[in-house]
Amino acid sequence: MLRRILALGAVFAMILTMAACGGSGGESQAASASPDSGSSAPESTPAEAEVPQADDELVGEIVMRYGALPTQEGADPGTYPIILAGSLFYLTESWESPEEISADRYFSWYYTGDWGEDWETQQELYPSPIPGASADGSDSVLYPQDLYEGRIQQYFEVSADHLRSDPVYYHADYQGYSANQWTMGKGIAPLLNMVEYTQEGDILTIQVDESNAVNAPRNSHLLTVRLEPDGGWKYLGCQVTPIEG
Repeated sequence: MLRRILALGAVFAMILTMAACGGSGGESQAASASPDSGSSAPESTPAEAEVPQADDELVGEIVMRYGALPTQEGADPGTYPIILAGSLFYLTESWESPEEISADRYFSWYYTGDWGEDWETQQELYPSPIPGASADGSDSVLYPQDLYEGRIQQYFEVSADHLRSDPVYYHADYQGYSANQWTMGKGIAPLLNMVEYTQEGDILTIQVDESNAVNAPRNSHLLTVRLEPDGGWKYLGCQVTPIEG
């Protein structure tokens, strides 16, 4: 009888020991499985790229792209001849949205702009497939719509629908832009005088005055552009006011 009691006591002691070990192991697993919410470092966000500080060189590029030629040799610094016919400095009304500039004005601006391609190169790169195109006229080239619209949208936040709104210049059947016997005007180019420029953050304003004009009155153009980190810019608007006297 005593042996049976001792045996039962030993078995009961073993059961208690196993239960205690099992509980301890379970707690250890639970502790190791719980995530350490404070151990992961927050992801670092890249610093925003800064826009360049405008200088005379950059301002000159902005003025010329809008529609002017480089300062002529011997001329006063900051003076620029207006590009004949295609310059947006010929706009006599203010605009606050690129959509306010007509599609035909964009074509003349593009057609007379310097894109690093002379006329012979353009005729080789963009020959017009439109029947009846003249060999020496502007209709002998057809600018692919992606190229044409991409170059304009590099400087103006204008929609492709707006650029395609004039069927005289946009040919949907050929997915490109051309002009039927478009000719450049001739005459004396008015001169521009860059008066001053100011920058606040990425917004740059440039005042450019006409120092002479073929047709009165002379106008002052206050260009507003947004500078971009890559050195580019977007034209946001232009306030045009007559110069008194």
